[in-house]
Amino acid sequence: MKLGKLLITVIITIGLSSSLYGTTKASSKVRHESVKDANDKCVTCHLKENRSLVDHYENSSHADADVGCFTCHSAAKDDILGYEHEGAFIKTIQTPNDCKFCHTREVQETSLSHHATAGEIMASLDNMLADVIASFPDTKADAVNGCWQCHGSILKLALDKNGDKIFNEAGAPKMDFMTWPNSGIGRINMDGSKGSCNACHTRHDFSASRSRQPENCGKCHLGPDHPQKEVYEESKHGIAYYAAPKGNVPGGMNIHKKGKWVLGKDYHAAPTCATCHMGSYKKSNGSVVKGTHNVGDRLSWTLRPIVSVKLNRATFEDGTVQDIPSAYGEKPPRAGKMAMYKEYVRKGDKLVKKLTKKKIKSVLTWKQRRNNMKSICKSCHSASHVDGFYKQFDLLVTTYNDKFAKPGLKLVKSLKKDGLWKKSGFQQHDIGYIWFEIWHHEGRRARHGAAMQAPDYTHWHGMYEVSRHFYNKLLPAVIKLAKDGNMEKKYKDLISELLNKPEHVWYKTGGNPNNADFFKQMEEENKARYGAKN
Repeated sequence: MKLGKLLITVIITIGLSSSLYGTTKASSKVRHESVKDANDKCVTCHLKENRSLVDHYENSSHADADVGCFTCHSAAKDDILGYEHEGAFIKTIQTPNDCKFCHTREVQETSLSHHATAGEIMASLDNMLADVIASFPDTKADAVNGCWQCHGSILKLALDKNGDKIFNEAGAPKMDFMTWPNSGIGRINMDGSKGSCNACHTRHDFSASRSRQPENCGKCHLGPDHPQKEVYEESKHGIAYYAAPKGNVPGGMNIHKKGKWVLGKDYHAAPTCATCHMGSYKKSNGSVVKGTHNVGDRLSWTLRPIVSVKLNRATFEDGTVQDIPSAYGEKPPRAGKMAMYKEYVRKGDKLVKKLTKKKIKSVLTWKQRRNNMKSICKSCHSASHVDGFYKQFDLLVTTYNDKFAKPGLKLVKSLKKDGLWKKSGFQQHDIGYIWFEIWHHEGRRARHGAAMQAPDYTHWHGMYEVSRHFYNKLLPAVIKLAKDGNMEKKYKDLISELLNKPEHVWYKTGGNPNNADFFKQMEEENKARYGAKN
């Protein structure tokens, strides 16, 4: 066993039982004798206590490069999390600021992505549901164990009644247990950085191979409101992946390859989540397009909000970036124009929203972002196939938007304006939950299903649920709320106007308005197929 290969994992359990933090300019010199000596000292003790940690690390690329414990866990003398341990000044928690000593480009790209801002969920109904409705006020247990484990917590120190740090038996500062352990991808760190590389590159081998496998994304991207993992499994892409051998064999995924993993060079069988959203790929001319750690580089729609919009990325003159939406017919923002930049800045143990007007330097339009995705699609599909897919996908999104989301949102806004809808609406009969689940659960499932070619999620888990609850739950709930507020006539008129539109007229006719014989034909077909009793 190579001693150098043991080094990174060992110190990781000091103080807290997780890994994460601390690289200095001196400790990054991995072949300097003082760094080697410090690493050797770590191994002497921790090999006895944390053998599985050491074994995990031993086969990592970090070990191959002689990157050891002290290299990553060394702390600056003024670090708030630093502490003296066996002659070394270290800290336990690692942030992107530490990883960027070696992985500069990857950290920079991630810092500009929506992954890095995933922890900024305070002003959302999602967070309120967990933080308030499903938890006790003083513990927030649902948010701590649920939302924050994916989105990320705001890391805080544990303090005594005088506001002083508390230390454990190893001399390490204790963390507030409500905020740590946490590997949420948008975690707000003590040094002000956002994110956790450990969210995808799990300790202590920090494997690129594991991070590119669909199961890795499934920790967060699954469930009733964002079932990308399940959608992928149903899709032709997912079927091809799970049917393919995983090794470096003909037709295999070569998924365990260390280092770069290039579509068209290292594998051909199927794409994973990482392939389409982040991966490198070989073009027809033989050149290789670099991958990206900004998972939004290739996304043209946002499927998250009530009404989906196209996204343009504005880069400001100071290097900061922000997505600026384009609704139907709107032109993308232009370079040289001023735009409002929103950011959340850590102040103490809280995030504070800061708005600044900035000049746009350049714009990556939604069409350019789509072309980024189309380019990798064309590694396996013809241009006409790719174009046809996007037309189908766009049609589903605009159908959801225009037939259900916009009319529903218009009714909700009207109820709020008239003072009938109070706050979240969750406490008013079922109307708050009905509307929330239409767009947040069912509408997202439909849009994600279409985006990733999963027909069952598009229809039965998606648009079927959207339409059923829109007509049979939301509209009656609107009338009930209006009646309770003595405004029944106004809302009956609004809903009647809505249902008179061509796309909703079926609700009054009870069937297909363009085919009066539909039900007769259906009965005849059932009889012919299943017999007279059907």
